[in-house]
Amino acid sequence: MTWQQILISIVATVLSTALAALGSWVLVKVKTLVSTKIKNQQAQALLSGAIDVIASVVKSTYQTYVQAIKGTDAWTAEAQKNALQQAAEAAQTQISQEAQTYIQANFGDVGAWIKNQIEATLYDLKNRA
Repeated sequence: MTWQQILISIVATVLSTALAALGSWVLVKVKTLVSTKIKNQQAQALLSGAIDVIASVVKSTYQTYVQAIKGTDAWTAEAQKNALQQAAEAAQTQISQEAQTYIQANFGDVGAWIKNQIEATLYDLKNRA
């Protein structure tokens, strides 16, 4: 065997080892990207569903409670707290346990998160009008 053949053999071995390692690294990166994307899609679906529930609850609470007393003497700070509490309780019963578990793990107190989302929804609705 000549030096040239030995050198080609060494280069080929090193190159195939490097390509195998690179291929493994790329495969791990692709798997990580895919699993991250799936988790994000799942999280997005959970949060989107929870926010949809909150929007529905806000509209329902307005329709069944607020609309009748808003603009009257009965629309007090206490009545506003009542409306928020009713909406929060309704939302908490309708949001899936899986979504609540996700919210708890990522945002903390589920009840506080729901109330914040209700307030944000009310703000958005008021600013659209």
